[in-house]
Amino acid sequence: MKKLTASVLLVVLSSSFAVVNAQKKGNDTIPRTTDIEEVVFVQPVTGRLKVKDEVTTAQQIISNQQLKAANNPNAISAIAGKASGVRINQTNSSVNSSQSIVIRTPTTITGSQEALVVIDNVISSANILAQLPPDLIESVNIIKGAGGAAIYGSQGINGVVVVTTKRGTASGGLRINYNSSVDFETVAFLPKRQRSYGQGWFGKKVNVENGAWGPAFNDPAYAGTMQPYGVPLYDFDGDGFITVNPNDNAPTGDEGASIMSTFAPYGKDNVKDFFQTGTIFQNTLSVSTGNSNGYFGLTLGSLEKEFIVADDKLSRYSVLMKGGTKINKWSFDGQINYIRTKTSQADATIYHDLLQSASDIPIEKFKDYSDNAYGWNIYYTSPYFRQKHIRSNSIQNYFNLIGAAAYKFDDHINLSYRGNMSFNNAESSNYNDGYVVAPIYDGIFPNVQSSYFQSNVNQQNYYGDLTLNLNYDIATDLNLDVTVGHNYQDRRTTNSQAGGTGLLIPGLYTIPNLSNPAQPSTLNNRKFHTNVHAFLGNIDLSYKKYLFFNAAGRYEMNSSLKQLSVSNDFSYFFPSASLSFIPTKAFDFGGKVLNYLKVNAALERTGGISAIGNYQLYPVAIVGGGYPYAGSGYISYQPQTTVTDRSLNPEFTTRAEVGLSFGLFNDRITFDGAVYKSKTDDLITLQTTSSATGLTGQWRNVGDMEGRGIEMNINFVPIKNKNIRWDIGANFTSGYSKVTKLADGAKEIALLSSSSVGIFAVEGEKFGVIKGTTYVRDDQGRIVVNAATGLPQVNSQLSVLGRNTPKYILGLTTSLKVKGFTLSATADYRTGHVFYSGTKNSMAFSGQLEESANFDRTKPYVIPNSVYLQNGAYVANTSVPIFATTYNNPNSANYNPTLALSEHYGGATYNSVGENFVMDATAFKVREIAISYTFDKKILGNSKINELTIGFQARNPFIKFAKENRNYDDPETGFDGNGAYAGFIGNAATQYPNLRTYGGNISITF
Repeated sequence: MKKLTASVLLVVLSSSFAVVNAQKKGNDTIPRTTDIEEVVFVQPVTGRLKVKDEVTTAQQIISNQQLKAANNPNAISAIAGKASGVRINQTNSSVNSSQSIVIRTPTTITGSQEALVVIDNVISSANILAQLPPDLIESVNIIKGAGGAAIYGSQGINGVVVVTTKRGTASGGLRINYNSSVDFETVAFLPKRQRSYGQGWFGKKVNVENGAWGPAFNDPAYAGTMQPYGVPLYDFDGDGFITVNPNDNAPTGDEGASIMSTFAPYGKDNVKDFFQTGTIFQNTLSVSTGNSNGYFGLTLGSLEKEFIVADDKLSRYSVLMKGGTKINKWSFDGQINYIRTKTSQADATIYHDLLQSASDIPIEKFKDYSDNAYGWNIYYTSPYFRQKHIRSNSIQNYFNLIGAAAYKFDDHINLSYRGNMSFNNAESSNYNDGYVVAPIYDGIFPNVQSSYFQSNVNQQNYYGDLTLNLNYDIATDLNLDVTVGHNYQDRRTTNSQAGGTGLLIPGLYTIPNLSNPAQPSTLNNRKFHTNVHAFLGNIDLSYKKYLFFNAAGRYEMNSSLKQLSVSNDFSYFFPSASLSFIPTKAFDFGGKVLNYLKVNAALERTGGISAIGNYQLYPVAIVGGGYPYAGSGYISYQPQTTVTDRSLNPEFTTRAEVGLSFGLFNDRITFDGAVYKSKTDDLITLQTTSSATGLTGQWRNVGDMEGRGIEMNINFVPIKNKNIRWDIGANFTSGYSKVTKLADGAKEIALLSSSSVGIFAVEGEKFGVIKGTTYVRDDQGRIVVNAATGLPQVNSQLSVLGRNTPKYILGLTTSLKVKGFTLSATADYRTGHVFYSGTKNSMAFSGQLEESANFDRTKPYVIPNSVYLQNGAYVANTSVPIFATTYNNPNSANYNPTLALSEHYGGATYNSVGENFVMDATAFKVREIAISYTFDKKILGNSKINELTIGFQARNPFIKFAKENRNYDDPETGFDGNGAYAGFIGNAATQYPNLRTYGGNISITF
């Protein structure tokens, strides 16, 4: 990784050199600018616009131009790499992918770490943001920490992403814009698998195995010969049965009816052959008009996506209509947003099972036999069968209505109300057509049970803000802006589910067509209702446009907190204060060198209980499981076995930050950075209780945490003249959280763990920590093995293997404009952390790892760099090979080296050592490259076209991981949106490969 690190640093140093060079050559022909002051921020709740000078906390703007540079259909993905202190992680990589937004360091060990998403001053969700076409987003304002989020109370504890959608123009006239793009998606990378040994187990060619423990491809008995693969398609020998041998290569007589292929690696990559080239078609049409008294905007969007898995599709259609008018002292604004998303996708375990396939299996030849449940092995059903016969379908309708009215009493007093009602309905179904094994197959594999389930989730949310704003010059050069208000939120969710097993009529997916309907009590049939009342206040003081002070507070009454403590207090106050000072304006110094300097400081206190879901504060009855409840034919209930400590306190986090911004050489170099510190009291987690209590766990306060970090953004403009502008940006993030105290003398808390690896909160350690079992080693780092069996010795206690969040993140952006041409790119580099790869673990089981084939499997295997204890001293092991059981003793006449090796790599020994699967998570990614050309107005002539741009884009064109990560997994991938579980990646059972995308676009404005 030293070479990779050096390469990244070279880019930064080269950029710096280019800036200095440009300055020396006298290329600065542009007069002094105020670029650093022209960035517009949206103030939380009030929606008032602020320029950079007025902002007193760490915030960062991502413009529409930056978001849509590479035509990414997902606005969240388009943020990645462009802002310091922000991590975008992928939580689902299917056709309907999802991402999480994490800002700064963790403040909780169990609760959600995701940032709050606010769209047009209304609390929304990351899921809705991901569905908004980036083209209709005006800007994204990222409020990172202290002082900026207190106005949102417990919901803003993890930072806030404020999204502003486009509105109509105020310049008069009608403006029409049409954007269209097409992209082609292919698999970016797949895990490196060994290509020396083929299908089979224990060194034998077994035609129906899912492992790659078979003969070597250069074995004279098999090399280049045609071999049968998978279950025979018909009764070849005519004996009335189709028979296979699941244990060795002894023929059964029906092999002639199997798919035949040469015993050698099939093509360049047989797994990649399964996937197709996906397509994405995007179209957006915007119409806007307006003047000083009103505006109107209409945006229509469509997205058609066909995934790399055939028949996996997504269709999304959106409508956004915004309008507003002024009538005397009244002003009215309205917005209607409708999004309809339809998806169809196959069983998510396909990728995992493909990776279990040996490199010689002709996977694509089984495509024409998708009605056969079993393909090249008898241990899992064919991916082609699942692609066709096991599917999930969903239709989601999102409707959002915003209305606002304001009355301006005079130039100083303004009263407004903004109300939002949103409805989200998701109808989904999944079916399994099942498969009945014909008697002719002689019971060699089980039937596949057919099933059908359908669900309906309805969400109804209301959000309302009543605010009164007063703005006065209370003294010469001293302005006071005060906003007070009330916020009300009401959220209701209803889940309804039905289903069961046994389709009576194949292909008819209805509940009455089920022979075994499931009990409703065993399904997801629940209702949730929460509400929030809050009083809020915001004070802005400004003096002579160079000294600014902000104080904000929120007094919140949250129904989720009701009866949380013995005092029944469910209301809390969240305050913040911040200050900024611009000495270059105050004292008029700096000249042309230091044209802008600003310092700011902020402090806030927020809290919440995001770790605990709705109604978990109350002990409720649950449906009983096990005897005598299950199987009795009756529904029985028992007390809830997970309870909440009645003296539980919310997690309260206090944050402090200091920031610095400056501009040099007429803003040719601009800098914006902050250092911060946070402290969280009363961390909450579910703690296991003694079985003697009759409980399985209790939600309780377990300790404290503190965090520290630094973030910087720097932008260079080495060339800036009439025809050329080159911007080079870099952002840097470094931070950590540390568990400073755990209750009751505990030293660690397991958050996610197995017997060999897990994520822990460890007192005195950075959070979160990945711990795992390790080999016993001598003082030279050599593995200690048993002198008799050759098997490695494993420490019984888990050891710290690293942190699961990056220690350093470096983001790089560039934009070069030469007349009508624009070239832009975004990249980032993450390092200083580790991750657990479940994919590598499953590949070890099936004999796919490269290291398991770097030697002759037919010969005794001596663990490299190993020692054993002899006469009280460690002796280098050169002659004691491994064997897994007494039946595989090297001294036995029946000893089989490959059997011993397969059990070592794929059995309990290798797979039980966590350190084998925890590796460096360092990654460098070029996330976007885009080039476009905007035609000169002279070329367009007298046409009605005001602007015409064509372009080409690539997303994820280049990815480089640490050497030990042989493309097993992308370290950014996680199995849910909770940042605490980052770095723990399962066995690809719910993920697909990363994608690389290339395409083109056109934009026309009339």
